[in-house]
Amino acid sequence: MNSVLKLAAGSRRVRHGWLIASSLIAVAANAQAPQDSARASGVSDQDIIVTGSRASLNGFSAPSPTQVIGADLIARQGASTVAEVLQQEPAFKATRSAGGNANNFANPGQATADLRGLGGQRTLVLINGSRVVPQAPSNNTGVPVTTDLNVIPTNMIDRVEVVTGGASAQYGSDAVAGVVNVLLKKQFRGIELTASSGISQYGDNARYRLGAIGGIDFAGGRGHFVASVEATESKEINDLYARKWGAEEWMIVTNSNFATNGLPANVVAPNVKNNNSIGGKILGPNNFTLRGYTFNADGTIRPYDAGSLNNGTYQIGGEGLSRNTGSSLIPGVRRVTTYARAEFAFSDAAVLSAEGGYTNTLAIFTGGLPNIASFTIQRDNAYLPQAVRDAMIAQNITSFTLSKGFYDMGNINFRVRNETPHVMLALEGDLGNSWHYDTHYSYGKNIFRSNFTNNFAPAFYAFAADAVQVGGSIVCRGVRDNVPAAAGCVPLNVFGPQSIQRSAPGAQDYVNRAGFSRVGYVQHSAAVNVRGEPFATWAGPVSIAFGGEWRSEKQKLTADALSTAGRFLIGNATPFAGKFNVKEGYFEALVPLAREVSFAHSFDINGAIRYADYSTAGGQTTWKLGTVYEPIEGLRFRATRSRDIRAPAIYELFSPGSTLAAGLTVRGINANIPQNRSIGNPNLRPEVANTLTLGVVLQPSGIPGLRASVDYFRIDLRDAIDSLTAANIGNFCTAGQQLYCSFITFAPNGTPVSLAAPVQNIASFKSTGLDFALSYRLGLGGSSSLTTRFSGTYALKNLINGVDRAGENGLGSLGAVPHFRGNIQETFETGPLSLTAQLLYISKGNNDNTFNTIPALTINKNEIPAMAYVNLFSTLRIDERMELTASIDNLLNTDPPVSPYATQGQAVNGQYYDKVGRAFEIGVRIRFP
Repeated sequence: MNSVLKLAAGSRRVRHGWLIASSLIAVAANAQAPQDSARASGVSDQDIIVTGSRASLNGFSAPSPTQVIGADLIARQGASTVAEVLQQEPAFKATRSAGGNANNFANPGQATADLRGLGGQRTLVLINGSRVVPQAPSNNTGVPVTTDLNVIPTNMIDRVEVVTGGASAQYGSDAVAGVVNVLLKKQFRGIELTASSGISQYGDNARYRLGAIGGIDFAGGRGHFVASVEATESKEINDLYARKWGAEEWMIVTNSNFATNGLPANVVAPNVKNNNSIGGKILGPNNFTLRGYTFNADGTIRPYDAGSLNNGTYQIGGEGLSRNTGSSLIPGVRRVTTYARAEFAFSDAAVLSAEGGYTNTLAIFTGGLPNIASFTIQRDNAYLPQAVRDAMIAQNITSFTLSKGFYDMGNINFRVRNETPHVMLALEGDLGNSWHYDTHYSYGKNIFRSNFTNNFAPAFYAFAADAVQVGGSIVCRGVRDNVPAAAGCVPLNVFGPQSIQRSAPGAQDYVNRAGFSRVGYVQHSAAVNVRGEPFATWAGPVSIAFGGEWRSEKQKLTADALSTAGRFLIGNATPFAGKFNVKEGYFEALVPLAREVSFAHSFDINGAIRYADYSTAGGQTTWKLGTVYEPIEGLRFRATRSRDIRAPAIYELFSPGSTLAAGLTVRGINANIPQNRSIGNPNLRPEVANTLTLGVVLQPSGIPGLRASVDYFRIDLRDAIDSLTAANIGNFCTAGQQLYCSFITFAPNGTPVSLAAPVQNIASFKSTGLDFALSYRLGLGGSSSLTTRFSGTYALKNLINGVDRAGENGLGSLGAVPHFRGNIQETFETGPLSLTAQLLYISKGNNDNTFNTIPALTINKNEIPAMAYVNLFSTLRIDERMELTASIDNLLNTDPPVSPYATQGQAVNGQYYDKVGRAFEIGVRIRFP
């Protein structure tokens, strides 16, 4: 069986002979032709589809590097989802994954394909060559609208093909970094049941999987039916204290006094606590003698231990807990997916098929705790300890400011559900003389709903915390003063740990509320494709493909009244609706120029062009040129040059954005004001990428079983869609650029009041690097063999808005990628037994490449060491019907390296480094004829 194969991407439908496996390379165990994988699933050679080109019909090679991951590799690793295997490949970044979603409250169950670290929205995901309805969360800050890999039924996968290079000319928008095409089984005979269970050595993150697939042939083999159902669950890991490395409480603490105290401007240290205090801390005024005191549970006060360095948010040492106490280290995910496909061949010219599926994913995420950085307490507050009130009276102080971390009120709880039904009706057939057509219509819908409870509402807190005595009862000041917005207010005691227990009944329910947001996203798509060989050159037949596509997408967001009004600390969503449609046409040709001549064993050129007419972005043209040159048999050179696009998403065009309070400096004035820098912009242009790939493939006949390749890539993306920073708006306005001043509302005295700015085509990405692949299968006699498989990516440059993020292993930046990642596997097979050892390697790098470049960005610890993880997989075939599997992830129980990101309060980068630790899994697969 074929595990992972590199192919020179050939045709969508190969009808004759060998499938150009020599153009790229096989990089996996038993790497024969891709037909082998198909035959194992009961699919004939005529049904082979390859993603990189739509034109080739009889084995000519196209130049786009294409990696193929077979179903046997997925099964060997016992993967619950295809994302688990895909994100191990060095070309991918696990931006949205179980480990990477620790602070992703917007869509914590999401798993995306992110080639080159340019964002999941710039990698196109297809199922059976057709688009999949994207998942559209209600809060898009840093969360892409793109396909969730969880919708793909794992037990239905035949193979996954990955084109690492621009492919917009073949497949349209979003194929900037590449394409992931998941090919599902079209035929299956019998029934196969799968079950597995796993757990970490710490007794958490339990994993379960149950699946079934079955199929039959009917009408003398002219008809086929296959269906599957699969249920998986991965349990939540509670918080950082669940792991020893997390309990060390590493974080970055900014040091504003770096010019005078001898420390760098940023200090990485363990034992970092929440500076806001569990019991509440008095901040000022400066002349108050109790400034810097905290409250005990019994109402007494004492000096607060602020540690050795504090910045108002974090402190090193001292008292307290982490700001991320109680927040999920790994979100929990439950998933059920169903799929069915029926096909009937009326004749060779008319094969009708219908397929459909439904996926229901529930993510369970415990978010952060409410933290109040500064709140005014009046001297007549009913809950204020008498000793403090007496001190205020003695010093003629009428109020003071307080900070507090409300650990006693608990964390916000998110339950995010995505339901994705989809159907497709297709017709295909032969037209004679090498010509073939296919056409389809598909419908998909994603229903996103985020339900949250215990969400802190600052406006209600402001009323509740301002409690006063009225006639022997404690009430909210707003109620006493008949403030309409304070109706129903329940007074809250904020002094001391567990102060909620000494508050009026119902105070927490008044301050912390429940809410929801919902998004409906609908996609209609239709296409017709024709391909054939109209004539031949001296070197062989010319293959062409042409066709047209139509797609319509619409999105509608709704939310509860409080979320709509922006009343919550996080999770707010403003309703909007938007839509677009696009009509496209393409043409592709593959022309052989030489076969078996003095200067070449083979020489082909390939070209494709596509025109798309968007209702929002207007007409857009994409193209691709490529060549494959084989001077001698076994040595092949390939090259592509393409122009690719990503059209603006609906939310980027029409979203009202979200508002948060943040600092702004403009015209010499510093102000903390409401800012909305994510407003949709209907005038956005598509992002445009110019991509170059150059590669060499070696498959020497003198060393059977050896295949190797090296590919250079360069992606130059311009006009990328991004938000303006507050600093840039303030600086440009100060410099006199009125466009930027128009984003700011000023009071009559010139003080900034608010900021509202649309997203713009302002960002640029330039990614260059090398992809490596090697495989070698050594026969050991009889049924025994040893197979080596290696894939690696070396990032030369990853310029994001001019800053090189290559060699940056931290969590803080889009486009941050290690210089080198490698995935090497050794598989030993003998008779019914297969054993695989896998090594995943990540080179050393920096937490942030901008650290230690200017005095304000100095840091004491920026280097992240090189890391390696060892995984073991095994399968044992008991008989023709039963197979057992077992695996150990992170065999050496390697802890993730310290790589803190203060903005999200994360101590390590779960996008690259394992946070679970050593984990075990066993499974069984039973097949009935």
